[in-house]
Formats: sequence, structure tokens, C-alpha cells
Amino acid sequence: MRKTMRLVVLALSALLLEPAVTAAASAPASAPHRGAGTSIARSEGYVEGCGAIIYYESIGAGPPLIILHGGPGASHQYFLPHLLPLALKHRLVFIDERGSGRSQRPADMSGYTLQSMSCDVDAVRRAFGFESTDVLGHSFGGILAQDYAIRYPRHVRRLILAGTGSSAERLNADFAAIKAGLAPELRAKIEAIEAGGILGPDGAQKPEYRKLADEAELPYEYAVRPPAWSEPAESLGWDALTALWGGKSDFHIDGNLTGFDFVPGLRALSIPTLIIAGDHDLPSRATLEETHAALKASRLVILEHCGHESYVDQPAAFFAAVTSFLGD
Repeated sequence: MRKTMRLVVLALSALLLEPAVTAAASAPASAPHRGAGTSIARSEGYVEGCGAIIYYESIGAGPPLIILHGGPGASHQYFLPHLLPLALKHRLVFIDERGSGRSQRPADMSGYTLQSMSCDVDAVRRAFGFESTDVLGHSFGGILAQDYAIRYPRHVRRLILAGTGSSAERLNADFAAIKAGLAPELRAKIEAIEAGGILGPDGAQKPEYRKLADEAELPYEYAVRPPAWSEPAESLGWDALTALWGGKSDFHIDGNLTGFDFVPGLRALSIPTLIIAGDHDLPSRATLEETHAALKASRLVILEHCGHESYVDQPAAFFAAVTSFLGD
């Protein structure tokens, strides 16, 4: 699921929040925070994955938390500095997925599959020597996180799915609704370019199409407002985006994710899972409920006044829910 989004306030239902707070109060802190002046470990490097060399950045110490970014084709950089508070009690391991950021871009487009990307994630886990790890996936990263948990369930301690869905059918329905709700003039411009092809000769989406798609999706990105500073632009992994999501429309899956459906696989999992999203997020409530119903050990948290980038829009609410779930 494309990472283009933003976040807001918290509306945790009492039934979901109170048990989580009680559990957190009784759970020991496994990596105590020592206060001001304490240095925080950071390292970076590369791991040989399953047909691609994968870049990682590790920050903090404590129980491991592997973090998977969206896109497809973005990089882990959009998480920083926003997720740094989690490094006070956890070892955060960010990766750039194949074809993204500083990781290798496979020459063969057939290499962009969930199976190969989950294998990359597990290669990183093995390189660090983690027997099990918590996993957080945002947007498309949440799709990858679900695939990883289904393929490697014994290596996932807890799972956090942020602003994501569990089936192509539901996500296609959500993006169709977003497109149908656009102003007629904007929708007509988007569809005119789609009719002639959205990709340029360089394999990237045409700039005029990307501008229109961003305009259409902006209300679902940040319900409050974007960050007050300008974040540096980074090169998108267009091959990853096109191969996985597709090259015909930003509002419909026609790539290697076509027809994916994790629901049967999720029903077999007993991994404790936090499903978290904004009330103005790209995935609809129906999409979130599909995931929640499939995962028997899950809780669903909807943040109020919040878009897709929940850790930016409503950071206090986001971190309260995540740290409570992780038992900090």
C-alpha cells in the first residue's frame, strides 16, 4: 500500500485501552531508560538477503523491533526522527526493502515478490541473531509484515500493523472510494492520464500524474497538518512500486500484489497483534475490521483526528498505544 500519508488524535475505546494499560503497568521494563546524558547506540550496514543486498540502520538497545516501511519503493528515512522515542527501550532495526533506499535494486522485476522480501527480512533477523523479534509494518510495510508473520510465525513475538490492510479486494475498494469522492475535475484529469499511461520513459510515474495523485490522497495523509519543517526529498524505488503495486493507476493494484489475501493465513496465527490507524486513514474501517476479525489475538486502535502518518499526526496517542502493547 502506497506510503503517501499522515496522522492525528487518539480515540481508543475503553474496552481496548484499559486492559492494555493494566498489562503495561505490571510488565517489567526490559531496557531501562537511564535519562539525560545517556548515549544511544546506532549502527548501520548491509546484510545479504535472498537475491538482494539489504541495508539496515539499528538504533537503541533492548528487545528488538524490526520496522518495515511503506511504498512500495520508499525507504525507512520517513520514520525518522519520529520513531526515535521507541529507541529508549528497544533496539530498532530499520531496513530498506529491496529496490528501496540504500538496498540493492534487482535487475529482474520478477524478484519483487512478498516471498523474496519476507526472506530478506528473515535474513536480517538471522544476521542479528534474534531468535524472535517484534515487527512493526506501516502501510505497504504492514502488508509485508503480515506475509512475514505467516511465513515465519515462530520468529515473531508481537506484531504491529499500522495503516494497512489484509487483502487486495479491500484495499482496491478503499482506493476506488477515494477516487470516486474526488472533485469531478480532479478525477477527470487523473483518469485522462491513466488512459494514456501513467509511466514515463524512465519508468517513473509522470510528474503531472504524481502531483494529481498526491493532491487526491493528501486529505488521508495528515488530518492535522504535515510537519512544520521541510523533509529532504529522496529517490523513490519506481521499479519496486511498479512491480508490486502496479503501473496503470495509483488507485488500483495491478502488480505482483494483485489478488493477495492474508485472511486465511492470519486466522491460523496466535501472535499478539496491534492494529492501529487514523480515523482519516487510507484504509477504511471495514478494511481494518477484516484484519482484526482474522487475528484472534489482536486489538484494534483507531486514533481520532488522524491520517495515515499516525506517528506524526498524533504522536502521543500513537506511542501510548504502541508502548502499552509492547509492555514497556
